[in-house]
Formats: sequence, C-alpha cells, structure tokens
Amino acid sequence: MNRFFRKWHRWISIVIAIPFTVTLITGLVMATRGFNTWVQPDYPKFKAELKLNFDDILKIAQEVPEAKIQSWKDVSQIDVRPANANIRVRSKHDMWEVQINGETGEITSSAPRRQSFLVSLHEGTYFGPFVRYGIFFPSSLGVLFLMISGIYLIFKHYKTKLSKR
Repeated sequence: MNRFFRKWHRWISIVIAIPFTVTLITGLVMATRGFNTWVQPDYPKFKAELKLNFDDILKIAQEVPEAKIQSWKDVSQIDVRPANANIRVRSKHDMWEVQINGETGEITSSAPRRQSFLVSLHEGTYFGPFVRYGIFFPSSLGVLFLMISGIYLIFKHYKTKLSKR
C-alpha cells in the first residue's frame, strides 16, 4: 500500500503543480484585498446622505474615459453603501471602477479593480469551462488526495518508527 501511495503521490503532485500554483498565488493575493489597493481600490468613507438617482450616477460614470461607460449595458455592477454615501460603479471594460460620493456627485476614485480578474483566475473560469472543469477541478481533487495520502504515509512512517523501539 505504501508503494501505491508514494507512486501516485509523486505523479499527482507533478500533474497538478501549475493549476495549484495559480490557485494558491491568486488566493494569497486576494486575501490581501483589505489593505492592498492594487487588488481593490480603497474608498473614502463619508458621513453623508444619498441624494443621487440612477440617471445621475450613469452621467457621472460616463465622465471617466477609462471606464468606457456609454450606457447601462457597459456597467457590470453598482455597489451602493447608504451608510457612508459611497457608490461604486464597475465597468464591464478593463476592470475599471468609478467611486462616487452619493451626496455631492463628486468622483472620489477611478481605478482598476483587479479582484474580479483574480477570482476568475483562481476558479479557472478565465480560461473557459474546459480548463475550469477539466483541469482546475481535478487538480483540487488531486490536492485532496495528496493531503489524505500524505497523512497516511506520515502516520504509517511514525507507526513503524515507534514499533521498532
């Protein structure tokens, strides 16, 4: 049984190295999003009241050329935070995010938001369904196998070592 686990442990490790490395690195980078503005732009907090309507939000977002927003079809998501009057408009183009003061209509930030891109890499969706389900999913099963077989091998090793005493 040891020979079986060692052999498969070695080969599965080689096969899943690249997809697992992508998943590991993107997961680590995403874990820093709370303080890493490269991943997700920081936004200022206001004590204000929301006064803008959706037409105003669209007009303001259209003022940012990098966002490439011409109509609502170019907007992937709007995040409204009523408690601090912060509105974030995410463009479908180039991962761009525009942050707007919900009371004054002032653009408080305009920057790329890499979080969505990192999530798609992390899940494998960036590469399409074949890679996501044909490579990344089996890789996660491979990691599970490596963990279980590694635990088995280490316990077997220590059990043998203890029985020799």
